[in-house]
Amino acid sequence: MYGHLAELYERARPGYPNELIDEVIALVGAGSWALDAGCGTGKAAALLAAGALTGVGVDLDPAMAEVARLQLGGWAGWRVDVSAFEDWSPGPGDAPFDLVVSAQAWHWFQPEASFRKVYGILRPGGWLVLWWNGPGDFNSDTRRAIERAYAEHAPEIKYRGLAGHPRPEFGPVPDGVSFGTPLLRDYPWVCTYTAGGWVDLVRTSADHQMLPEDRREAALAAVARAIDAHGGTYEHPYVCRVCAAQRL
Repeated sequence: MYGHLAELYERARPGYPNELIDEVIALVGAGSWALDAGCGTGKAAALLAAGALTGVGVDLDPAMAEVARLQLGGWAGWRVDVSAFEDWSPGPGDAPFDLVVSAQAWHWFQPEASFRKVYGILRPGGWLVLWWNGPGDFNSDTRRAIERAYAEHAPEIKYRGLAGHPRPEFGPVPDGVSFGTPLLRDYPWVCTYTAGGWVDLVRTSADHQMLPEDRREAALAAVARAIDAHGGTYEHPYVCRVCAAQRL
């Protein structure tokens, strides 16, 4: 879906809080073997690699996977396969994994097939960890100016930033698949954007891509002017919502 924007996606989309990554790695320990399902351009996988994990990224889109390979090129022990996660088959020696993560992607998968896939490739006691960045509570002069720009130029745009996904839920899992009680946690954090950086971010959103080009560019120009008129930067609050469960 985002393959034609792969390089922009990698440059513009936010990463994830350091505290989250540290705690995910602590579940399994440095040196563990991980799989990033729906790895996109490798944002999560690269953070895991920097934390001394090795593993495999899987993504359906060849362009996204190629960018992920570039992002992971500095770490030995990682590769990226092109496949739908539900259809992916481990290579010789791949399974079992200590950790399966899915950042911003689990909602794209078929739930029953994905749970069965994870259960089959995780070792007993291994972890499945899902997370999404979504908007936090915002109420600033800059944000109100951004909202006015949309109201004038593209009022139908609902997500004026990253969409807010509900917290991922474990279930219902299919028969024969068993996980422990999910651990739920929110990680609030803030990212500061220039006008150009924020415009690049929202340009990667599907609702913006669906606008006619002339209307999209007029709206984005108005958003950039709104940020520039309020000091040239915009502090956007995020909440990274996490759900983790251990394979039994």
